[in-house]
Amino acid sequence: MTKRASSFELVLGGKKAGISAHRWFYEGLRKGILDGRLRPEARLASTRDLARQHGLSRGTIVNAIEQLKSEGYVRGRMGSGTYVSKILPEELLEAKPESGPISSKSEKRKLNFSEYGKRVELFPNLENRPNRAFRCNLPALELFPATLWAQVAGRRLRRLSRQDLLGCEVMGYRPLREALADYLNSSRGVKCEAGQVAIVSGVQESIDLVARIFLNAGDWVCMEDPGYPGAGAVFEAVGAKICLAGLDEEGMKPQEAKLEKAKLSTSRQDTSFRWESQ
Repeated sequence: MTKRASSFELVLGGKKAGISAHRWFYEGLRKGILDGRLRPEARLASTRDLARQHGLSRGTIVNAIEQLKSEGYVRGRMGSGTYVSKILPEELLEAKPESGPISSKSEKRKLNFSEYGKRVELFPNLENRPNRAFRCNLPALELFPATLWAQVAGRRLRRLSRQDLLGCEVMGYRPLREALADYLNSSRGVKCEAGQVAIVSGVQESIDLVARIFLNAGDWVCMEDPGYPGAGAVFEAVGAKICLAGLDEEGMKPQEAKLEKAKLSTSRQDTSFRWESQ
């Protein structure tokens, strides 16, 4: 299990009158552990950092942590630091319930999802799995110029201005959109301008954006069969109905009757999706 260091200042609450600094810090840290703000196996900050964060002497911090160690809330590792215990003392004192129906108090509260939220399903191809050939949503990552990318990114970050940190236009960084429009015009034969280009994180986000802009629940979408399953998952999530069209040597071969009722049709050419709104 990967250890997580608690580098952020833990909020302990206001100090009440008449309570010693040792007791205040001890109770605050113990409450943070019991409340789950400090999770099992989380590494505490060093005693020097804790003393600086809370304005206490290092001796006070050390004494409080030693008390928590003796009670089983934290444990120390030589040369590694102090960690929240996997099993807390309160858990050892709890009696395990007998097998049977779960009481209403322990039942998880059901989330009241929207109709859209109820239709959304995890697309399994987006899971982090080992790379293999012919995965429809994964490019040839070994060909990516990682070294050159890091050099260019580093050079741009060193020139970053305060204005750049405020964000950009809703469609994306305009200089990048202009460069893409120039590339599409000159190299791909696509007549477009920067105002028609939107920057997204990938094809899945672009499909989701198009679906939510153009489709209503009950609209028909004509898709190629076989086609990209990620697109079908998005269309079903917005409540659209899918009709499938077969393929021939030139791509999708839709029937006229299917296109007549389709609000949107998709085709795949040169590894890029083309959207046609009817």
